Amino acid sequence: MAEIDKKVNDTMQEFIDFIDLRYKGLVITDQFKKIVKVNDRFLEIFHLNTSDGLEFHLEELFLKYGIDEDSEYFYDLDKNQVNVRLKTMTFGEETVLNIWIFEVVGMKNARISLLETIVQFSKDGIHAVNQDGKIIIYNEAQGKIDHYEPSEVIGRHAMDIYALDYESSLLLRVLKTQKPIENVRQGYYTKAGTFVDCVTSVIPLFYHGKIFGSAAIVRDYNGILQTLGKEKEQVNSEKIKSITTQPNYESKQTRYTFDSIITVNPELAKSIQSAKQAAQTDSNILIIGETGTGKEMFAQSIHAYSPRRNKPFLVINCAAIPESLLEGLLFGTTKGSFTGATDKPGLFEEADGGTIFLDEINSMSLFLQSKLLRVLEERTVTRLGSNKMIHVSARIISSCNENPAQAIQDNNFRSDLFYRLAVVYIVIPSLRMRLDDVSLLTKYFIEMYNKQFDKKIIGVDSEVSQLFENYSWPGNVRQLRHLLESAMNVIDPDETYIGIRHLPKYILGEDKIGNYEGQPEQHREIRTSVSIDKGQNIFEELKEKEKEFIIESLTKNGGNIAKTAKQMGMSRQKLYYKLKKYNLK
Repeated sequence: MAEIDKKVNDTMQEFIDFIDLRYKGLVITDQFKKIVKVNDRFLEIFHLNTSDGLEFHLEELFLKYGIDEDSEYFYDLDKNQVNVRLKTMTFGEETVLNIWIFEVVGMKNARISLLETIVQFSKDGIHAVNQDGKIIIYNEAQGKIDHYEPSEVIGRHAMDIYALDYESSLLLRVLKTQKPIENVRQGYYTKAGTFVDCVTSVIPLFYHGKIFGSAAIVRDYNGILQTLGKEKEQVNSEKIKSITTQPNYESKQTRYTFDSIITVNPELAKSIQSAKQAAQTDSNILIIGETGTGKEMFAQSIHAYSPRRNKPFLVINCAAIPESLLEGLLFGTTKGSFTGATDKPGLFEEADGGTIFLDEINSMSLFLQSKLLRVLEERTVTRLGSNKMIHVSARIISSCNENPAQAIQDNNFRSDLFYRLAVVYIVIPSLRMRLDDVSLLTKYFIEMYNKQFDKKIIGVDSEVSQLFENYSWPGNVRQLRHLLESAMNVIDPDETYIGIRHLPKYILGEDKIGNYEGQPEQHREIRTSVSIDKGQNIFEELKEKEKEFIIESLTKNGGNIAKTAKQMGMSRQKLYYKLKKYNLK
């Protein structure tokens, strides 16, 4: 064993000496990705110094920079491309070294250099993503629109910055379609809770006939109106298409009102009435519902209906942000509290007088739950690194996507916090519990996509209608909407009714979720078309199926977190949360 250790140390030193001569960054990690040794160039690339200490895992650094373990390159804070190589060395049967080499190649790529030149002279917001969806260009004008500093954004995935998905993000949509989008009005939220109302044009970026990214030119909508003047406002509005899901929002902070909620179901109508009554008070509200039922729509509607409607409405997804970042986002930071920290208010301060929506509160760590409890009790926050207490008066609306009683029993949700948050308790029934809404929602979404896609679809045929009325809808209203959008994309121009042949195979139980032609059949078959007994505990059933799926995926990928997360279509942070939730690691 002593010989192996000596050989390991000698090899590490040889690599360090070799790499230093070539101005490349080097980091050596053990089999658990804990940093063992680095050279000076590595510290320079990642803006570290020896005083920061290196008692952390490389995955933490990758997470900070938005680096995918499987990527061959990323962009540093100075917008330079950094190539990544990995060498693995084994000594004996137990000791494994991972040797990571980082080489800064600079902005040699002509396509990026060209965009950079344009960005420097533009007063419009400009940002661009590469083929992986990571932001490679982000100018100061875009930062003013989004309320971000460019250094906070460069190198991170677009969905880490914006509260959008692959369907609603114009940049990501153009990556997929490779077709430009011109002068589209869009309302969206950043992950920091800022609402942006803008007009966007997006173009695909090609190099030698192959797409390598997409770029967006963004203008603030209110700024356009001010420039044009009131007399031109009507003309301008007619020229610009709107893709905001519900454009009839009453304030700049919200898109949805109670009028946006479409239903004939008595139970949902009762929930709406309860929400309207609660909106007139300052009591905390807890919204319970499965994923895709419209919890944020309810939260926005409550805010828009309340006396706080002209104050901020801020949203934060507690499941999508690591605990280390979530604490600073919620409570604020002070300069010097950690490396790179600045004096910055948290969301509770920014939402003062308004509403803060804590989505998936059950995924928040118990430590942060205890801090949140103190905020509720004392109505004050203390920034990280400070002893000063700051009074806040933000109203808290929170949501939970599982049975709270079960979450409390599993020690994922503090009971004392639950009682403070659930002063008003609103339950949104799943779509399978209100199948009387399916036909109404189907008609609404078809009309919406007819306008968006310039089509003339009348409806669904009798076979599809029967299928919809007997389907379990595990993804709820969101699934119905995306399913109809998918059908509207593939239907022939001369067809007027959506038929079975236009629907994804998974709804028929004929295909495996996520499987497509040319992909290995590595996913566990989950038949979503099987009807579910209403007497069953749906939360428990879905929980068990998801747990089994995760275990099988991890096994097939040899325990590799990055590959498993990619296969399952979620972020690594989300997968880590699931592993903790199901006590799998």
